Amino acid sequence: MKKIIYILLGLALAAVVAIAALVSLVDPNQFKPQLAEQVRKSTGRELVMEGDIGWRFWPSLGLSLEKVQLRNPAGFAEPDLLRFAQGDASVALLPLLSHRLEIGKVTLSGAHLFIQTRADGSSNLSGLVKTATSDKGDGAQSPAGDGQPAAPAASEEKPWQISLQGVALVEASALVRDDRSGAVSRLDRLDLDLGQLTPGEWVPVTLAAKGAQGDLGFDLKGEAQLKPAQEAMKSELKDLSLSGSLSQPSQRLDAFTLKADRLALGQWSSLTLNLSGAQGAADKPTLAGTLEGTFKARLDEKRQLLELSDAVLAARLSGDALPRPQMNLKLAGFARAELDKQSVTLSNLVMGADDALLSGNGTVHLGAVPRVEFDLKGEKLDLDSWLGQAAPAKTPAAPAAPAKGEGKGTSPAAKALSTMEPDLAALKAVDLSGRLQLGSLRVKGLDLNAVDLQLALAGGQLTLKQFSAGVAGGQVTASGVLDARQQPARYQVHKQIQGVDVRPLLQTLAQNDRLEGKGDLEVQVQGTGLSEQALRSQMQGKLSLRLSDGALHGINLAEMIREARAALTGKGADQVKEARKTDFSALTANFQIANGVARSDDIQLLAPALRVKGQGQTALVPETLDFLFLTSVVESSKGQGGKSVDELKDVTIPVRIGGHWQAPSYRLDVKELLSNNKVLEEKARKEAERGLKKLLGDKADDEQIKGVADQLLKGLFK
Repeated sequence: MKKIIYILLGLALAAVVAIAALVSLVDPNQFKPQLAEQVRKSTGRELVMEGDIGWRFWPSLGLSLEKVQLRNPAGFAEPDLLRFAQGDASVALLPLLSHRLEIGKVTLSGAHLFIQTRADGSSNLSGLVKTATSDKGDGAQSPAGDGQPAAPAASEEKPWQISLQGVALVEASALVRDDRSGAVSRLDRLDLDLGQLTPGEWVPVTLAAKGAQGDLGFDLKGEAQLKPAQEAMKSELKDLSLSGSLSQPSQRLDAFTLKADRLALGQWSSLTLNLSGAQGAADKPTLAGTLEGTFKARLDEKRQLLELSDAVLAARLSGDALPRPQMNLKLAGFARAELDKQSVTLSNLVMGADDALLSGNGTVHLGAVPRVEFDLKGEKLDLDSWLGQAAPAKTPAAPAAPAKGEGKGTSPAAKALSTMEPDLAALKAVDLSGRLQLGSLRVKGLDLNAVDLQLALAGGQLTLKQFSAGVAGGQVTASGVLDARQQPARYQVHKQIQGVDVRPLLQTLAQNDRLEGKGDLEVQVQGTGLSEQALRSQMQGKLSLRLSDGALHGINLAEMIREARAALTGKGADQVKEARKTDFSALTANFQIANGVARSDDIQLLAPALRVKGQGQTALVPETLDFLFLTSVVESSKGQGGKSVDELKDVTIPVRIGGHWQAPSYRLDVKELLSNNKVLEEKARKEAERGLKKLLGDKADDEQIKGVADQLLKGLFK
């Protein structure tokens, strides 16, 4: 036992003696000139080491030095390109005996890097790395001039060989400024641990960085395995894990993680992404959400083609900036980006917003004004649900105003129309060309099917090339142009609706159900301005309406005819309980629209026992009505009105429609009835003659009495 103790004590004593001998025999400061010279040859810069290089004995044998600076050329804002407060490195002992300085990991504390690009474009990095041909001809030649280098002097020592096992940065910082643009980037703290960079060998790397680029602040942490190569762009990473946060005054990325199995040019990499962030005030963000996804990526060796495959991304969003309080978004597909052409091709896309789902392909051409081309399809899209809008209430028709008298229906309070024009600047920020096909579409309570939309947007002009869809049992087609290149914008629309059920369409779009029937509608309008006020007051164009087998609700023409009969005969009208409704077999009308007023002079309605012709106008801004309909009784006594109507055969009965769209008034125009009916005037004359003869007997033939009767009749029919 004692022998073992003596052996251990001897070994310890030998080690102490060896270390003491090493310290006394090897002075590390002798490397300073060599290091400074090597830096000068490699960079052309001055390396200043103010402190001594000293031995470090704990926790391992090594070297330490303080206050080291790599100088900048004159004329830059800071004197040093690089400096550090303290550096430590471990040293292998046995290689020192062979003039080999094998330095372990170098640890630099308080390192600071300063990079500046001046207004003239010059940088303190310019000329930092010299070519390998420098200083090759500086060696002394032999006196014989045979081109062979002179033999080293006997006093020259064997040159030292230096190697480095790794670098660690502790509390490092950096400042990068570009005086041309005023951009400033700063690294407030960097902790980096990097192993020995041996080409072809994997080395671990860890880092933590905090700083800002302009107003974008960042806090990052990461680790990976690095395989360096002789050409930097051929280096590889594996087992990459990067996390952190980003922040700007108006938005922030509270946390994100990015993981990749391997990153190398020309090879596919599998990546996983997770992030959460918000926009707006910290206590009440207008938008907040999370995003997670997986995808594969590959960048070719020429760095001109980036491909994404099997991408699956899902986002959950909430906030007042959304059309609804919460939304779930999905995106899947493939992408191919030709970086040299600034073009991105998207294929097999699947995009979802809650229950809305679209699929298709697209292309994006980047530039000053990006151009987007797309071809998308979907089975079902409910915009009302997606935008959080309820379908408009189907307001029942207001009761018609009394048929008698001159009173008008009570008009609802007019709603003030906005004069504010929409901001269409976004139409100038991108060019579009594409097609969207949907199996069904719900918008503002209207259900469309077999939707086919084709549009183009270029330079702020939006062209609706084609729109077609099934609606209310019929078909709608439309085309148009919206020109936002001027303010206010101009528009032109051509719309055709064929074979639709009018009543449900009016109920949905205008909350009005006074008209029913199957028919066609054609609209051609144009105008300037998109505000509520401008759309109505400055619209120009025409409208054509053709309906069959329908009805007018809220008015019963047969009832008004009975009132007319009562007015002419002096008898009370029969009280018949009938719905306020007038059936018709056909209704046609052509309207001219000018300065917000729609006028027609050829309204025609064919109904059982009745023929109606009408004319008049409606003002789009106050939503008022002013129409006169002239109703004639035809031969048949069947249908509305019965035999009582037959008595007014060949008599024209005028009906005025006025009031407001939501509360129209209907009344019999008695004055018009009496002043424009020759048939009624002749019948009244014969009745008057019979009455006078019965009352006066033979005196009724007196010319004076006949003259008085004529005057009374003329006054009645004026």
